[in-house]
Amino acid sequence: MTLFLQLIGWVLVLVGLPLTLSPVPVGIVIVGIGAGLILANSAAARNRLRNLRADHRKLDKWLRKAERLLPDPFDRILRSTDSDGWHRQPD
Repeated sequence: MTLFLQLIGWVLVLVGLPLTLSPVPVGIVIVGIGAGLILANSAAARNRLRNLRADHRKLDKWLRKAERLLPDPFDRILRSTDSDGWHRQPD
């Protein structure tokens, strides 16, 4: 089942990317849902994002802000990719 959900996630990402260029960028939402499905069902994707967050301070800061704004299942997924590579600065 997780492989199937990962596949659906990749399809949503691929469909959503060109739609981000439309006048109403609904592709951003579709890409976000697809990325959430991939991260929720793939330990390798979570590890990769964790490494990216550890290497790139701006990405980590942006995703920390997103964690506070997203609803429950998605913020939990992002928190699971939190790296301890950066010290948290009060915002």
